[in-house]
Amino acid sequence: MHRLFERLMLGAGRGTRWFLPLLVSGVCLLLAVTVGLAVAEPRAGSGALWLLVPVLIAVAVLIAVPSFAGLWGAVRADELAMVGAHDGLFEWNPVTKRLKVAPRLLNILGYTDDFLPDTHAWLGIVHPDDRAGYNRAVAAHLKGLTGHFYCEYRVRASNGEYRWLAARGIAVRNRKGRATLMVGSVTDITERIAREQRIREMALTDQLTGLPNRRSLLDRIPAVLAEAQRAGSMVAILFIDLDRFKNVNDSRGHAIGDDLLVALANRLAGVLRPYDSLVRQGGDELIALLPGLGDAPEAEAVARRLIEAVAEPVHLEDAEIRLTASIGVALFPRDGDDADALLRAADMAMYAAKAEGGNDLRFFEPRMMERVTARASMEQRLRIAIENGDLTLHYQPQIRFADDALIGAEALVRWRDGERMVPPDEFIGLAEETGLIDPLGRWVMESAVAQVRRWGVRYPAPLRVSINLSPRQFLKRPIDVDLLSVLLRAEVPAQRIELEITESVFLTPGNRAVKILNSLREAGCRIALDDFGTGYSSLSYLQLLQLDCLKIDKSFIHNLELAPGGAGVRNGAAIVSAMIALGHRLGYEVVAEGVETADQHLWLKALGCNTYQGYYFSRPLAVEDFERILQRQPAPMPG
Repeated sequence: MHRLFERLMLGAGRGTRWFLPLLVSGVCLLLAVTVGLAVAEPRAGSGALWLLVPVLIAVAVLIAVPSFAGLWGAVRADELAMVGAHDGLFEWNPVTKRLKVAPRLLNILGYTDDFLPDTHAWLGIVHPDDRAGYNRAVAAHLKGLTGHFYCEYRVRASNGEYRWLAARGIAVRNRKGRATLMVGSVTDITERIAREQRIREMALTDQLTGLPNRRSLLDRIPAVLAEAQRAGSMVAILFIDLDRFKNVNDSRGHAIGDDLLVALANRLAGVLRPYDSLVRQGGDELIALLPGLGDAPEAEAVARRLIEAVAEPVHLEDAEIRLTASIGVALFPRDGDDADALLRAADMAMYAAKAEGGNDLRFFEPRMMERVTARASMEQRLRIAIENGDLTLHYQPQIRFADDALIGAEALVRWRDGERMVPPDEFIGLAEETGLIDPLGRWVMESAVAQVRRWGVRYPAPLRVSINLSPRQFLKRPIDVDLLSVLLRAEVPAQRIELEITESVFLTPGNRAVKILNSLREAGCRIALDDFGTGYSSLSYLQLLQLDCLKIDKSFIHNLELAPGGAGVRNGAAIVSAMIALGHRLGYEVVAEGVETADQHLWLKALGCNTYQGYYFSRPLAVEDFERILQRQPAPMPG
């Protein structure tokens, strides 16, 4: 009975737990009075009943005193709770509309005790945008549709600022189920809401530039497209890529690259209209969203202004940096009806602009989708060809001017895709973009070393083979360990291998490639700088790398085709002569690439070039054809 009593009382509330003891006390007093009246008339046994009167009174007093004390304590505790609650309790009568709010909440809001006498006064300070939601939550609970009342809303403080509150409560109902009272608590959640808002902003903002990020863009696009559809207007998405931005990061460091990106982001944002959006996609890619356009020329005009803005120099740390931009444009509703389709179309158009040299814009065209599909198919076929070894190496002879001896060959990979021989420029670039350059480069390395071993057995004259390396091959795998292990297994001396790299190798992070190449040279491999004069490096970078050979790019050699005595040939000869002289002063062998005519051959020999290769002697040859040349070649002189 005692447990049941406690459950009933606790369920009824703090004050009502004292009700039953007081009721028992009252019954005892009533019995005492009844007994007293009964024994007032003399009768047999009345003396014994008189003894019950003081007992009943004593029991009543013993029960009533602590019960009254407890009841008073409960009332006082509730009053203290109303005063001392963190934010406040409330009582609201839905019939009379009277409202009682804890002083603590009134203090937070800056109001006096008599400022909020009823519902109307309270609703008057609820934010207009939150009023309907607040009323719906109250009504739903009063109707019994919810187990309890809960609502988060804004309330105007006395200083005019709005604070966020979380109110929770429960209705007290009569026997008919009608709510006669609602009691609950109110908590000030302004700081929590502010934290959540900061987190949301961080989730939608690029932390480097302060621009909105891709997620923010994806959130906004549906509403922009819906509005454009209603208004019959056009929307443009501009995909902006900063051309050769990676070179800035690699040559000047990521800190300068970040500063440059921030400067350009601020500049481009200033070019756009107030209702346009500029977001950072990631890396060096930005996206502009242009709503409310009338036609395509409007989008083109904005894109042109963005290209011009990027082209203006940026001054950072006493350096002037110039970049260009490639922009792809997709239009709603012409090129797509949702965010994914439009972003994909703009991305394809941007790559088309880059493929044509950059610093320009392209609108999306359906044939671009065909190119992307074809490129994806080619990537898959190339992957299979590498895995199955369905590639071949051709070898272009390298001839020494001094004695016309064949002293080496450059290994060049070839791929026959079905009936079509794919140009190297197509699939080498694809391999670098997709990461296939790593397995492709390893296949070339292993195949070339194996061929050198076979030739070493059949032909006694030492022959070196040049292997081209991409800067990307230095970024992941330890290429020096790979090559030396291949040479060790094949029992081929490192001196028989020449590694050709381009000037872009100097731009790998932390000069990683330079360190690896220097270690390979110490192991005996020759290092050749290919396409000399066409890269982005300065001559000072040559001090970082120990070289054996400079290869002059064919673009300089072609200038020697003009008639002797002409201004073009004089300038071309002067440039080539300077390159040869520089190479010799640094102790390098100088090789001319792309020699195609007798005039070029004569010029180069007269200028003191050491070695040449090109169609003048031979195109790149399959192994069998190359071996025919080996068989009729005299043994080369030492050196």
